[in-house]
Amino acid sequence: MIGRAMGWKRYWLLVVLAFVVTQPGSIAFANWDAPYGFYKDLSVWLGSSAGGLLLVLAYGLYEWGRKKLGSANLILSAVVLVLTVVVGYSAELAIDGEMGYGSGNIVLFVIGGFLGFILSVMLLLVSLPYVPTGDFYYPYDCPLVIAWLVLIAVAVLLGASYVMERRKEKLRESESRVP
Repeated sequence: MIGRAMGWKRYWLLVVLAFVVTQPGSIAFANWDAPYGFYKDLSVWLGSSAGGLLLVLAYGLYEWGRKKLGSANLILSAVVLVLTVVVGYSAELAIDGEMGYGSGNIVLFVIGGFLGFILSVMLLLVSLPYVPTGDFYYPYDCPLVIAWLVLIAVAVLLGASYVMERRKEKLRESESRVP
């Protein structure tokens, strides 16, 4: 049985992965027709991440109901979700006057973010080969690339920690079964 300590690691790994897996696909469809700038790329990425975070939060509620996840984790992830939506929507508002781009209100931004999450995951494998060549990002996307690389490092560390805890738990279970 997975302990509560491992439950939060798995949960926060999913939170971080909501940002990691959406970034390449989001940048791909944000720049599909033309490069509109940093704020458009940021708003699409954060909107798509917010859609993924909604699913992670729903999973967290399920785990909380099973007593596998503490309420502090849910509250903190809800704060991350709200901050993601506010920053993403603010970035969208920053470009609204320039090109008439925008969802109209924050509720539509979140709904569009959920659809963006699905689209960004679908575009992930197609867009990944263009990341190492440098053809994928525009020069103004440098902060987004740095943020993505940092989030990948965090995901690797959380994943390694979770795997190590899981192996220890299995070892303890097998030792307790031996007569």
